[in-house]
Amino acid sequence: MNRPKLLFVVTEDWFFRSHFLPLARRAVEDGYECVVAARDTGALADQPHIRLIDLPFSRRSLRPWDVGRQIAALRTIIARERPEVVHAIALKPIALLALARIRGPGRVFAVTGRGYLSVGRAPWTRLVSWRLRRMLRRELREPRSVLLVENRADSDWVAGTTPLGEDHVVLIPGAGVDPTAFTPVPPPERGSVIIGLVARLIWSKGVDLAVEALRALRAEGMDVVLRIAGARDPQNPEAVSGEELARWADLEGVEFVGRIDDVNAFWAQAHIACLPSRGGEGLPRSLLEAAACGRPIVTSDVPGCADFVAHGEMGVVVMRENVQGLVDAFRKLVLDADLRQRMGSAARQRVVKGYTEVHAGAQASEAWRSAQRPS
Repeated sequence: MNRPKLLFVVTEDWFFRSHFLPLARRAVEDGYECVVAARDTGALADQPHIRLIDLPFSRRSLRPWDVGRQIAALRTIIARERPEVVHAIALKPIALLALARIRGPGRVFAVTGRGYLSVGRAPWTRLVSWRLRRMLRRELREPRSVLLVENRADSDWVAGTTPLGEDHVVLIPGAGVDPTAFTPVPPPERGSVIIGLVARLIWSKGVDLAVEALRALRAEGMDVVLRIAGARDPQNPEAVSGEELARWADLEGVEFVGRIDDVNAFWAQAHIACLPSRGGEGLPRSLLEAAACGRPIVTSDVPGCADFVAHGEMGVVVMRENVQGLVDAFRKLVLDADLRQRMGSAARQRVVKGYTEVHAGAQASEAWRSAQRPS
């Protein structure tokens, strides 16, 4: 007997591997044949339960002929594979699936944050955002269509002034993490207090704000270091330039460690986690991982970050783009090791109680079932 087929559509295979492998495992547990359409870099070659179809994406390009070619390729794949459910992850795959106007399989539109469309100030970003939310509202009026979101602000953005039916919206706790894979260990007792930041090096993550806050703290004479893990993303329109990164790296107290594979090792050497995002987040995986490692978090009051971080309990939430707020939050935690320990423990418990891979898989499974219910 043939298994029902679930087709994930995502820009990059490495992005699927880093964030969504647990959903693929859940799909297999639920009895689906799991297929991923993405740009093939070899990142999923060692995953026998996943069949990869190369779907070349240019994330930076919005040229009509590039978009048209990708829509045609997606239509061809869906017609050939005949999946029961198509699960599009992030805005560009969502837009392509909406524009393809496929009506056979169930469809899950998974918004993992609005990225540049949420924080960009250029007129074209507002136009693209308006067109995309209009398309999504139209598609969600069709049977067997589900919106999967990581925070309520994104479902409100899609809904506008007309609420979406509860049967069309599922809230998922990000991609979830496996708490057994992360080990809370006491941070170093001696030496500088380390503020860790794990993120892609793009402007919306607010790395520059953390750098400025670090400079202010060191000017006060505080022995504190900002350790940044992450890589540039040249395909992203808001990538930080190499020149700017070099300028930051020359500052005393700023350390770049590049892309990391061992998250436990990174947080074992850090005392505080930080993500001063400007917005556009779904639910940042870096915050889930830091919390699972028992680190207190300083973040901004943007959707996703503020939804997860309980202010005053597991960390400090400051106004976005507020360097002085970051300075005050860091100072409070740098000077109080007991507070760091209490908040770190609370952060770990929050993950265990509602933000694991099991929780995320259950919500994704519900979205797949909803997308197959008869109209």
